[in-house]
Amino acid sequence: MNPFGDRGCIREPGRFFGRKPLLQRIFNELHKGSSLSLVGESQVGKSSILAMVRHWGPKALKLAPEQFIHVDMQVIRNEDEFFEALCEELQLIETLRGFRLNRALQGKRYIVCLDEIEKMVNQQHFTGSEREELRGFADGADAPLSLLIASRSPLNVLFDDDPTRTSPLHGLCGAPLRVDAFSQPEAQAFLTHRLTGNAVQFTPAQMQQLYDKTGGHPARLQAAAADLYRQLAKR
Repeated sequence: MNPFGDRGCIREPGRFFGRKPLLQRIFNELHKGSSLSLVGESQVGKSSILAMVRHWGPKALKLAPEQFIHVDMQVIRNEDEFFEALCEELQLIETLRGFRLNRALQGKRYIVCLDEIEKMVNQQHFTGSEREELRGFADGADAPLSLLIASRSPLNVLFDDDPTRTSPLHGLCGAPLRVDAFSQPEAQAFLTHRLTGNAVQFTPAQMQQLYDKTGGHPARLQAAAADLYRQLAKR
């Protein structure tokens, strides 16, 4: 079986590789009640990191699994659907906003993972009020929500909020945490790890060629490795 068959978000911890320093930093900041922004190019592993935060977060932060909320903006069409999805994840019996939602959240704590937040840029379907409300729910040491937001561009580029009106969302999250491609040693370690115990093995030269070809981008590296594995397996 080809060990490089993963596509899209990796939700199985046993298939997830690396990113330990980044995950530790995320958990350290969430422990303080901070909100965070993850920024990286498409398919570099942001969604997989969010999945691992939800998996390992309860133990790392000593919280219940249901205190980790995930909203995938790819399937959200508009502002109303966003709050419907958020409240459903929060296990509320009705969709609430503003003061009523804030009241329902008092005395509680949730880590909210927001994936593909670029969807909120569409002003035909999102007014910006949803981001102001999110700031309100996540601003302050005793705020009920901590946000972990994944995007391809920094939040201050995505949302050019007027700083004279409200604190920009990127101000709440601070400097973005970059999710970069694997370094050459990381890429080699990933390939070696996936081939452990396999009859097919890559030579150091082949691993270097894969890295040079893909720049260590996880999705592209895995696709190229899958192709090479198929070629070698036929011999």
